[in-house]
Amino acid sequence: MLSLLEIARVQLLENVRRQVHLVTLFMAAAMLMLPGYVNAFSMGLQAFALVTKDFGLTMISYYGIAMALLLGSSVVPRDIERKTIYPILSRPLGRVTYLGGQFLGTAGLVTASIFLLTGALGLGLASLSREWDSNLFAAAWGYSLESSLVVGICMCFSVFASPPLAGVLGFFVYIVGGMSNAFIQFFLREDRGATSTANAVEMLQRFTPNFSIFRLKYPVVHGFYIHPQYHMAETVYAFAWVLLFLLIAGIGFETRDL
Repeated sequence: MLSLLEIARVQLLENVRRQVHLVTLFMAAAMLMLPGYVNAFSMGLQAFALVTKDFGLTMISYYGIAMALLLGSSVVPRDIERKTIYPILSRPLGRVTYLGGQFLGTAGLVTASIFLLTGALGLGLASLSREWDSNLFAAAWGYSLESSLVVGICMCFSVFASPPLAGVLGFFVYIVGGMSNAFIQFFLREDRGATSTANAVEMLQRFTPNFSIFRLKYPVVHGFYIHPQYHMAETVYAFAWVLLFLLIAGIGFETRDL
């Protein structure tokens, strides 16, 4: 466990040294100013709050996925290219433990970035509406789980493929797993008549995570109650999939000659 946490700490510091956080700070400043910008074009306080939450949470979701794809697909290949992996693996340390530590460090950075952006968005909203909406962090937790799962998927693919291909494959799994039944039925089948494509997507969804369960934007925006057990269920679901992908990556990583 100590080795796992140490690898996670080193990976987190490595990402900080890569100055990934500077982009997060820029986005946080944008989230802080977003409510004032939306308020200038809104038709009242209620519309201002709804539009700001909807647009802000959407941007935070996209940013988290972009970070997950970029970092998750490059963390292991970068260590191999820079040969920093050899001193680590020369120790009595399992390769699955190494992958787990890299995942925790990367997912921790992505999660911290998402919560920082959400906090900036909430602060900007509170400065105008005089009310602090803590429900924003319910959506942030879902987005953190979603992005962490994408990190695990990209790390799994990066063991077998190049970083660009791993990122593309991770994005493909994310798109397929997040495609709603309404989109498949009404857009692909009825509007476009692409029955074979719809059938293929439905078949692939049986083997991919269901990303739609992590998207709590609309309940948060419209003030619906979210039971605490839902957060527990989505957390268990996310980390069960993460564990599966890391085990697959560990099996493939054991066969590599390093």
